[in-house]
Amino acid sequence: MAMIATLAQIFFILAFLLLLGGALIAASDAGVRRAFRIALHRRVARLRAPRYAIVGDSLAAQCDWRPLRRRPFDVLRLCLGGATLKDIGAQIVEARMMCARCFIIDGGLNDLLFDAAPLAQIDHDFRALLRRLPEDARGVLMLAPHVADAAQAPRIDEINALMRALAEARGLAVVDLAPQLSQDGARRPEMTDDGLHFSPLAAKLWVRAARERLLRDGLA
Repeated sequence: MAMIATLAQIFFILAFLLLLGGALIAASDAGVRRAFRIALHRRVARLRAPRYAIVGDSLAAQCDWRPLRRRPFDVLRLCLGGATLKDIGAQIVEARMMCARCFIIDGGLNDLLFDAAPLAQIDHDFRALLRRLPEDARGVLMLAPHVADAAQAPRIDEINALMRALAEARGLAVVDLAPQLSQDGARRPEMTDDGLHFSPLAAKLWVRAARERLLRDGLA
């Protein structure tokens, strides 16, 4: 009976995919595609939890995380352009509902650069983000990279020091790609397309660094 129930669930997932697949193909809006992808993950998570949850802002969202994937639906991508630390906390809640236990996290630049959040606010919001993780969560915090404007480097370094200490106290690994992506506090020209976001090369290095750390910690 259990096998029949499992097969029925698989059939339901496939039917759901077929019914909505045409709508996805027809839709050019990225938000619609993201919503469709997450809806599929919710269905699949009833049978098998995602291996990794990627939560964060546009930096994580623009990366190709397929190198982490062994099977379809291994990687749950909830990251979204413009996300603040509060938004990323909500992404973690969504991932928890799908029983995710291993997280790759980035964030903080939108709070700092666009919301002009003071350090005390970032401290508060990042602590709240960490509290939303499952008790047995493992994973990696990717520290905020420098941007093209070197004048922002001291503030970025300040929030990185804060988030590193809190993440390590929570048992998360921390990856800092500043030596590879920047020089003298400024993002290298070949590592950005617009001074803030990643070039294809930087995005590839970002994923590789996350994967290597997961391997080192026995999580890949």
